[in-house]
Amino acid sequence: MPVPKLSLSFTVALALASSGGATELPPGFVEEIVAEKLASATSMAFAPDGHLWVAGRLGDVWVLDLAFGGEPIHMGRIPVATEGERGISGLAIDPDFSENQHIWIYYTTADAPFHNRLSRFRQVGEQLVDEAIVYESPALASKIHNGGCIRFASDGTLFLSTGDDFQGNDTAQSLSDPRGKILHISRDGSPAPGNPFLTNPSADPRIWAYGLRNPWRFNLQPGSENLFIGDVGNEAYEEVNLGVPGGNFGWRLTEGPEPPGVEGVVYPIYSYPRTSPLGHAVIGGDHARTDHFPPEYAGHYFFADAVTNEVFRMELSASNEPVLVERFASGTAAGPVDLQFGPDGKLYYVAFYGSTVRRIAYAGGGNRQPVASASVFPDSGPAPLAVTLDASESFDPEGGELSYFWDLGDGEKRSGLVVQKSYPAGAYSAQLTVTDSGRLSSTVRDLRIVSGNSRPEVSITEPTEGLLYDEKQTISFSGSGIDPEEGSISCEGFTWRVVFHHLGHSHPFLGPLQGTCRGSFVIESHGESSTFYEIHLSVTDRGMPLGPGAALRGERSVEIHPRGSSLR
Repeated sequence: MPVPKLSLSFTVALALASSGGATELPPGFVEEIVAEKLASATSMAFAPDGHLWVAGRLGDVWVLDLAFGGEPIHMGRIPVATEGERGISGLAIDPDFSENQHIWIYYTTADAPFHNRLSRFRQVGEQLVDEAIVYESPALASKIHNGGCIRFASDGTLFLSTGDDFQGNDTAQSLSDPRGKILHISRDGSPAPGNPFLTNPSADPRIWAYGLRNPWRFNLQPGSENLFIGDVGNEAYEEVNLGVPGGNFGWRLTEGPEPPGVEGVVYPIYSYPRTSPLGHAVIGGDHARTDHFPPEYAGHYFFADAVTNEVFRMELSASNEPVLVERFASGTAAGPVDLQFGPDGKLYYVAFYGSTVRRIAYAGGGNRQPVASASVFPDSGPAPLAVTLDASESFDPEGGELSYFWDLGDGEKRSGLVVQKSYPAGAYSAQLTVTDSGRLSSTVRDLRIVSGNSRPEVSITEPTEGLLYDEKQTISFSGSGIDPEEGSISCEGFTWRVVFHHLGHSHPFLGPLQGTCRGSFVIESHGESSTFYEIHLSVTDRGMPLGPGAALRGERSVEIHPRGSSLR
């Protein structure tokens, strides 16, 4: 799945830290944080007991009691591969969870040869046990395009999306290969009754639909159980497809509506062009219920874009043709990668880069939620630290007056647009809440301030910025970190990531690779002309002299480009 382009060629010695607040929503709607600090969260599922399950790409699984709130319980970490987009992609709760406590997880196996795997686990207390493998892909050729959405039908069978493994027609158009497909299986992994290719001896009988690139998220429409499939695009279009048993959705013969008239292809019911310079990534969503959102939204299809951080709503005709598509929300927490209506009728989404789960609720009236934004300068340095906390970038969409309330993290509370404070040695977490005249508010949390410790300075010694590479070349990387308090930082505090940029968007390529000062990778440009790599290093100190709770991170990245590239 394409991800937002990262900041390039920078050193973070961050004397300035800033944080944005509420998503911009229609009048009467508000957003709130459900859970935070869920590293690389990718997917969620609601259990019948009122709990919300969340999985992270790095293998973590959490559960949160929605009725009583509180911190998510960490259920453990499944061993997964984490290169590129590998890791946990999907999560589902068994329809009979109350009786069997089964949790379904789709992930990439930790050891070579790598496979994508659907497994069933059982919850016992605060852990997952008794893994049963239900599906395993062929050996993977690529680190990207894994798919991984799991949704149960009312008859207890399940649908699973699989990416094309970046192999195009070789997988997506092959009926003997399960990649680039929607699979429909029983809970024991056997083909579901009624599958369209059961009698085709040359086809995989688990296949329900094919010709898909990276169908990251889909859902079953309430009542009809029609599949609405978001398929992430390549160069031209993002797609919303209406599932058809046995349907060929065209990849890589078509993309979006182009070229028209290809025989046998089921074209999307809606597509939009890739116009953002950062790229796009459509996230298939869910249909609104009538138990919380206003009645006029009933049955509307909500979907997101994980790169532009937007949510859209689609009004449908009786025959599921789009009548209206418009932006519903903008400026969501970074990387909305799973979007579902909860049992309370509110719209929940997982923010991958924001490491949070949030929900959008209807509060009524014509007022719009204000947007909170706060900056801290400086956010670290020698004690005592004189800090300015500034809410000047906050605003009310209707242009009204705001009030500003600060929790300064040490028990002190203040009001005002700009607050100045001297912090003695220690680590603090400040918070800003802004409230409009209609008493709607939004909050910026976890404004971290460390007095008595300074960020390490980070250097990447190889490769050098602007290095030109050739296909299949081995690129070595190494770096160093110097901390004002601790001196040279050991390799234990190093984390490397390599990001592959192409066609205006980017994919994680390598990492996080932790605990080493050096490493290497082999160039895999896939024959694309508009490509480059970004090598990113973060170095974390030990928080001395304050201790681990005051640890700080410095960062650095460099770009390298293909020989002859015009992007230099």
